[in-house]
Amino acid sequence: MTVISATGNQALNTLLTATKTTATVSPAASQQQATTAQSAAVMIGQTDAMSPVYNITKPALVWERSSSDLMSSKLASNFSNAGNAARFSGLGAALLERFTTDSGSYSQSVMKQTSAQSASSAGNVAAQTQLHTKADNQISLSIKTASGALVEITLGSDDDGLGVQVNVSKGTLSDADRKALANMAEGFQKAIDGLTAQPPKLDLSGLTKFDTSVLTSVDLHASLGTENTRTLDFHADAGTRSVKSTGIDGTVNISVDMSKRALLGTENQQTQALNQYLKQFDNAGSRGNADDALMTMFRDAFTALNSNYGESATTHKSSAREPVYFSLTRTDKNMVSGLADFTASVSQTPVDKTNPMRPDEVDTFSYQVSQSSSITGTGTQDRHISQKQQSHLVASYHKALTSGLQLNLTTDRNSQNYLYYQIDDKAESTTNIQYQKGALVSASVDQRASTSTHIQKYVKGWLESDTTTPVHTSKTTDLLGKLQSDWESNHPRLSFEDYLRQQNQPDLSSLVLLESDPGALKNR
Repeated sequence: MTVISATGNQALNTLLTATKTTATVSPAASQQQATTAQSAAVMIGQTDAMSPVYNITKPALVWERSSSDLMSSKLASNFSNAGNAARFSGLGAALLERFTTDSGSYSQSVMKQTSAQSASSAGNVAAQTQLHTKADNQISLSIKTASGALVEITLGSDDDGLGVQVNVSKGTLSDADRKALANMAEGFQKAIDGLTAQPPKLDLSGLTKFDTSVLTSVDLHASLGTENTRTLDFHADAGTRSVKSTGIDGTVNISVDMSKRALLGTENQQTQALNQYLKQFDNAGSRGNADDALMTMFRDAFTALNSNYGESATTHKSSAREPVYFSLTRTDKNMVSGLADFTASVSQTPVDKTNPMRPDEVDTFSYQVSQSSSITGTGTQDRHISQKQQSHLVASYHKALTSGLQLNLTTDRNSQNYLYYQIDDKAESTTNIQYQKGALVSASVDQRASTSTHIQKYVKGWLESDTTTPVHTSKTTDLLGKLQSDWESNHPRLSFEDYLRQQNQPDLSSLVLLESDPGALKNR
């Protein structure tokens, strides 16, 4: 016992300084427990029987197994910190990098000893199991290899514990498997760091960079319940990619169909299309007054899932409704977006108490965008390519009459000075390419874009104006005509068929990309 004679706050401060020590971990045999405890008692004032005694006890640490390895050291360091970002820092990368030297399973956890039970009690064992399966904050990565092995990695954290686990089942890992797993370390850690950031981010691009001939699928699941309150499900394989992330701010949901690889364009073409879509997203967020952090997650996830396609196939094996093989030419690909088909949506959690005087005025934001393609016909000589892109924005929000002024709507009429916006925008682009007996007979794109802006203006609670402004543009572009014009102007000595086969034709893919702004579509 440490005894300090002093008075008031001076004594307590002296004690806290005197009793600062560092916890030590006692190694034990594998699968056994080790504990660390430290305590001190202080008597403040006179050191007689009537003097008060204060006990300051630092909880013991309970380890699942021997705590002398490098992973345990990382756990011990992270466990002393608060917050998911610090708790999970570097752990995901370390677990995958471990495959460079070890291909087996692994399990470790550290907890505070919160009861008088022994370190190996059933209660502690149950708590350790929960850290690996149902922790307050849980991140799990599941990877299947082409050889049939399944690798499952989990990270779990709550107020009283931190744990990691690696489980290898259904086969053994080859050297190629282990190398591919280790190569995903940085991408996995970036995904973790993004999810635990404030505000959260969806940094998933590193999880799409894998060789599908070695690793056949990657799944990431996260459930974070104490800080950001967010769930995430991510999947990637050779045929599909998807992500769904839900939090208190809203939901991001994206799915990409990689099966029609013949439609994928060049890297430059894909970059062009991706940039155009990101511009559409920015316009939608601005038009609908969306949450910036939520739209950033949507943008980042869409970019990640539509990057790193790998080498595109030169032929396309159709689905059951498209039972033949088609070989697409450079001309065909120059008239489509170059991206894989997808469906994507982002919806903001509605706010229905913005205006207590008019509870029917709800702040909302919902945006959907998609692309779907088909290749039909009897064969390469008689084929029809169709691609449809579309988007729909529905939003409503309140805005102050004076720019930059913070709204504070109450039941007091003097506070009821505002604009209430209701937005409904739609856009569509449909491309059709037709071949008959090997000849290109038609190619065109039909596009339209419409916006509707409904604004109600209230001054001291009274409706002063109510206006709706619709804008609509539609146009049809003859893609075949543009090719024929280029042929006639620049290559008149060739037949049109030879021109299509041998010459560098103009890239028309920018003309078929979705455009949600009626003014921009009119001037395209």
